[in-house]
Amino acid sequence: MPVDVRLPISGLFVAVGLLLLGYGTGVEGVGTSAGELNVIWGGVMLLFGVLIGYYGMRTERRSRSIAERNATHPVAE
Repeated sequence: MPVDVRLPISGLFVAVGLLLLGYGTGVEGVGTSAGELNVIWGGVMLLFGVLIGYYGMRTERRSRSIAERNATHPVAE
């Protein structure tokens, strides 16, 4: 079964976003400008990854339900 490309890409964005958030808050601190940038862009990447994952899973569920519906009720030709 083919995997929608949005799912692995969303996992990558979520992982990098979490790394940036953790690095920005833990190592550099939020008081520095670099730490604030890491926190902001980590949050943006995390949100983008979650949205892409949501839409990828939604599309996969829709295509699976359409395939099941077509399998149970074949179209007469």
